[in-house]
Amino acid sequence: MRPPERSPACTRAVATALVFLLLLSCALSAGCTIPPGTAPGSPYRADNNGKLSAYFLDVGQGDSELLIFGNTTILIDAGETDMGDQVVVDLQRLGVTRIDLLVATHSHSDHIGGMQKVLAAFPVGQVLDAGVPSSSPVYGHFLSEIDIKQIPYMVAEQGQTIDLDPSLRILVLSPPKQHFSDDPNANSVVLRISYGAINFLFTGDMGGEAEDALVQTGYPLDAQVLKVGHHGSEYSTSKAFLARVHPEVAVIEVGKDNPYGHPHQATLRNLTDAGATIYRTDLDGTILVRSDGISYSVTTENSGGTVWATMTPAQQASGSVAATIETLPTAPVIPTPLPIPAVPSLPTVPPLPTIPSDISVPVTLPPVQIGNASSVFISATRFNAPGDDRGNLNGEWVRITNRGDGAVLIAGWTLSDSTGSAPFVFPAVLLLPSTSVTVFTGSGAMNDTALYMGRTAPVWNNSGDAAVLRDGAGKIIDRKTEGATV
Repeated sequence: MRPPERSPACTRAVATALVFLLLLSCALSAGCTIPPGTAPGSPYRADNNGKLSAYFLDVGQGDSELLIFGNTTILIDAGETDMGDQVVVDLQRLGVTRIDLLVATHSHSDHIGGMQKVLAAFPVGQVLDAGVPSSSPVYGHFLSEIDIKQIPYMVAEQGQTIDLDPSLRILVLSPPKQHFSDDPNANSVVLRISYGAINFLFTGDMGGEAEDALVQTGYPLDAQVLKVGHHGSEYSTSKAFLARVHPEVAVIEVGKDNPYGHPHQATLRNLTDAGATIYRTDLDGTILVRSDGISYSVTTENSGGTVWATMTPAQQASGSVAATIETLPTAPVIPTPLPIPAVPSLPTVPPLPTIPSDISVPVTLPPVQIGNASSVFISATRFNAPGDDRGNLNGEWVRITNRGDGAVLIAGWTLSDSTGSAPFVFPAVLLLPSTSVTVFTGSGAMNDTALYMGRTAPVWNNSGDAAVLRDGAGKIIDRKTEGATV
């Protein structure tokens, strides 16, 4: 495939982006580090006293998750009605005095039943709700209390970002603008919350329909820590979904001896096959995941760990994160005004000549490379999509990962099959340390973790093929085969 044609204006825009990325890369490569022994595909687990604490509260057959980040507090769901008092006690023993963001993933009482007690006990900064109409009295009381207290209310929609702290990235992945009929579970609020290199995925009671739709999007789904959907129901946590998430830790919020048979054995097998370590509130009690933005640790209540030990904001700020978080790629601290030195050595770029409109001129990106190319490799592939390949082009993909300790600009690099014909040309992508970008065969909305080849027919040979990654000069960086030898 020939690289897409670009206008002169587009070419100048790309050049401007490359200059910006050059400056950004130089700033990042000076300080970004990965913990010793950490590599893509291996756990990021390490003992730490990190600034982010994520509690998966034991509320029986229900859901409730609490995130504390310095002075910022997020509560996702609050269990069944009879667990409201317990949730309040748990928050108070952890030193919570205010909730900055209260999330109601959906209207079922095992998720929002305890909200009445929470709203009565704590001031709330804002509420995020799925916004799906429901005749449930519990949901009606919840909305009424929000109105009485005049709490700012937001309806979740795919693609939203929520700004609570510059070091936290909060992305709404679901529900989409066009809801899945009126099913509360399918329209659960799904959040991806990231701190540095560590990502958490909270899925409410999302099931197969919503999972399948989310897999087809270009939104980032990878997460080290997954809150398993719908208490481990057999109708959630599919293999295709897990292939996009790649969880290292899976937490199932579930009640002992519940009548639903949760978690289902098929779901447990899927999680085990995906390489995830499974934690369950019915067996482990409340589960704490603590992160410093580079690594994470897991502590469980029933293992005798110090789940309920609290740290003041000052103590949290003095932890290991204080010395490292400013160098993480997610929240670089940029002084004002920005001290960018002059670069006198850059040559003057002559004006682009006028090209007649009836002439097609393919414009390719220059082979610009910043960073250590040897740290970039093909970390995963899928050449045979589930079902009919022609109807599931984005079911075939190649994942590129940077396992080094510096950013790498891969503008102008190419990705091709074993024949080397019609390669995909990478746009101006800056691959940060310990991050990946997935190249899908079909079309979609590109972002920093998903690129699309724009093909209308399959590229990869189902019976066996090779993905070949080359830099801008044509040098082979990596080659990965799948299936029969090619």
